[in-house]
Amino acid sequence: MNGLGILLILLIVALPAAWLVAEFKARRSVRIGLGVLALGMVIFLAYGLGSVLTTFNHNAWFGGATKDLIETSIAQIEDGHLDRVLKAWRGLDAQYQPTYENRAGYKELADATTKAMMTTPEAASNSKWDSQPFNAKTWIGHWENDTGFWIVINDGGQPFDVKRSGDNPTSMHSVTVSGDFRAMKFKEGEQWLHTLTLKNKYETSHEWFDLKEQKIWQTDTLHKLRRATESERRVTQQTNVQQSVNR
Repeated sequence: MNGLGILLILLIVALPAAWLVAEFKARRSVRIGLGVLALGMVIFLAYGLGSVLTTFNHNAWFGGATKDLIETSIAQIEDGHLDRVLKAWRGLDAQYQPTYENRAGYKELADATTKAMMTTPEAASNSKWDSQPFNAKTWIGHWENDTGFWIVINDGGQPFDVKRSGDNPTSMHSVTVSGDFRAMKFKEGEQWLHTLTLKNKYETSHEWFDLKEQKIWQTDTLHKLRRATESERRVTQQTNVQQSVNR
């Protein structure tokens, strides 16, 4: 126990005792002062006890709901229902908004997520738990094909700012995105209409449509570039060191 804890215990014991003794021996002003301090200490302790009990209650709520969520996720994955788990967790991610003002309905959302994981995809269709795998963040980044052609997308525009490679990187216009964020379209000047359609979070098909000729000019696949993780860099460095030793 630290010094502050010891001091608090001494005050808890000493103040009521001093007040009791003062009632028989001290002046009226001293009795009133010690009484106010003792009552203040009682109020402080009651508030602290209430906070502790509330914390214990919240821990029990959150702990139980989280435990059920984890156990159900593991059980559903082991039973081969990974699609249900992903949909439910995406739905939770979309609905849960942490805040310091309240509990943000965590227990209710966790319980609903647990229930959603045990629901067939057909039953969950078109519900708030039928969350799609793509969102605006999926598009943001650097996309490149096998020849070095690239497109960079960021969220600086409405809805996105898009530029493509070239000696003078060209800004696209008339950018639109589908409601499920699977497809994006934008124009380059007055001749080209580009259509990107996601295959997954890291690949998208790319169609060049000639607006003047009214026909598809070219199609290719773009890959989203990403930085190597710390573990990937570490493994590479270790491999290089080992290769140098072996030489």
